[in-house]
Amino acid sequence: MRRWFFICLFALIAFAANGADGLSPKQLTDARKLYVAKCAKCHKLYDPVEYSDADWNWWMVKMSKKAKLKSAQNELLAGYLETLRKMAATNAPAGVIK
Repeated sequence: MRRWFFICLFALIAFAANGADGLSPKQLTDARKLYVAKCAKCHKLYDPVEYSDADWNWWMVKMSKKAKLKSAQNELLAGYLETLRKMAATNAPAGVIK
Protein backbone atom coordinates (compact mmCIF):
# COMPACT_ATOMS: atom_id res chain seq x y z
CA MET A 1 0.00 0.00 0.00
CA ARG A 2 2.92 2.31 0.68
CA ARG A 3 4.08 1.81 -2.89
CA TRP A 4 0.66 2.87 -4.18
CA PHE A 5 0.70 5.96 -2.02
CA PHE A 6 3.94 7.10 -3.61
CA ILE A 7 2.79 6.17 -7.11
CA CYS A 8 -0.42 8.13 -6.61
CA LEU A 9 1.47 11.07 -5.16
CA PHE A 10 3.93 11.04 -8.05
CA ALA A 11 1.07 10.76 -10.54
CA LEU A 12 -0.77 13.65 -8.95
CA ILE A 13 2.28 15.90 -9.15
CA ALA A 14 3.26 14.80 -12.66
CA PHE A 15 -0.23 15.06 -14.06
CA ALA A 16 -0.90 18.41 -12.44
CA ALA A 17 2.17 19.69 -14.24
CA ASN A 18 1.34 18.03 -17.57
CA GLY A 19 -2.44 18.31 -17.83
CA ALA A 20 -3.22 14.68 -16.93
CA ASP A 21 -5.13 13.79 -20.08
CA GLY A 22 -7.75 16.43 -19.40
CA LEU A 23 -8.06 16.09 -15.62
CA SER A 24 -7.60 19.34 -13.76
CA PRO A 25 -5.52 19.50 -10.57
CA LYS A 26 -8.76 19.68 -8.55
CA GLN A 27 -10.16 16.62 -10.35
CA LEU A 28 -6.93 14.74 -9.63
CA THR A 29 -7.14 15.63 -5.96
CA ASP A 30 -10.83 14.69 -5.80
CA ALA A 31 -10.20 11.43 -7.66
CA ARG A 32 -7.40 10.42 -5.33
CA LYS A 33 -9.58 11.15 -2.28
CA LEU A 34 -12.39 9.12 -3.82
CA TYR A 35 -9.97 6.29 -4.61
CA VAL A 36 -8.73 6.12 -1.04
CA ALA A 37 -12.20 6.58 0.53
CA LYS A 38 -14.11 4.13 -1.64
CA CYS A 39 -11.49 1.52 -2.49
CA ALA A 40 -9.14 1.38 0.49
CA LYS A 41 -12.09 1.49 2.87
CA CYS A 42 -12.78 -2.20 2.22
CA HIS A 43 -9.62 -3.72 0.76
CA LYS A 44 -6.01 -3.08 -0.16
CA LEU A 45 -5.33 -0.93 -3.19
CA TYR A 46 -4.62 -3.19 -6.12
CA ASP A 47 -2.06 -2.44 -8.78
CA PRO A 48 -4.14 -1.86 -11.93
CA VAL A 49 -1.16 -2.63 -14.17
CA GLU A 50 -1.25 -6.25 -13.04
CA TYR A 51 -4.62 -6.74 -14.77
CA SER A 52 -5.53 -6.92 -18.43
CA ASP A 53 -7.79 -4.17 -19.75
CA ALA A 54 -10.75 -6.57 -19.84
CA ASP A 55 -10.16 -7.81 -16.28
CA TRP A 56 -9.65 -4.30 -14.95
CA ASN A 57 -12.82 -3.04 -16.63
CA TRP A 58 -14.79 -6.00 -15.24
CA TRP A 59 -13.55 -5.23 -11.72
CA MET A 60 -14.30 -1.53 -12.13
CA VAL A 61 -17.92 -2.27 -13.07
CA LYS A 62 -18.32 -4.74 -10.21
CA MET A 63 -16.68 -2.59 -7.56
CA SER A 64 -18.35 0.64 -8.71
CA LYS A 65 -21.71 -0.97 -8.01
CA LYS A 66 -20.52 -2.33 -4.67
CA ALA A 67 -19.10 1.07 -3.66
CA LYS A 68 -22.36 2.72 -4.77
CA LEU A 69 -20.54 5.26 -6.89
CA LYS A 70 -22.61 7.89 -8.61
CA SER A 71 -22.13 8.21 -12.36
CA ALA A 72 -19.88 11.29 -12.05
CA GLN A 73 -17.80 9.59 -9.34
CA ASN A 74 -17.43 6.49 -11.47
CA GLU A 75 -16.27 8.53 -14.48
CA LEU A 76 -13.80 10.51 -12.38
CA LEU A 77 -12.38 7.41 -10.71
CA ALA A 78 -12.20 5.48 -13.98
CA GLY A 79 -10.35 8.37 -15.65
CA TYR A 80 -7.95 8.68 -12.75
CA LEU A 81 -7.18 4.97 -12.62
CA GLU A 82 -6.80 4.73 -16.39
CA THR A 83 -4.34 7.60 -16.25
CA LEU A 84 -2.41 5.81 -13.49
CA ARG A 85 -2.43 2.59 -15.53
CA LYS A 86 -1.03 4.37 -18.56
CA MET A 87 1.61 6.15 -16.54
CA ALA A 88 2.66 3.03 -14.66
CA ALA A 89 2.82 0.95 -17.84
CA THR A 90 4.92 3.46 -19.75
CA ASN A 91 6.76 5.79 -17.38
CA ALA A 92 7.34 3.99 -14.10
CA PRO A 93 10.95 3.75 -12.99
CA ALA A 94 12.36 0.23 -13.15
CA GLY A 95 11.52 -1.78 -10.06
CA VAL A 96 8.60 0.40 -8.95
CA ILE A 97 5.92 -1.59 -10.74
CA LYS A 98 6.06 -5.27 -11.53
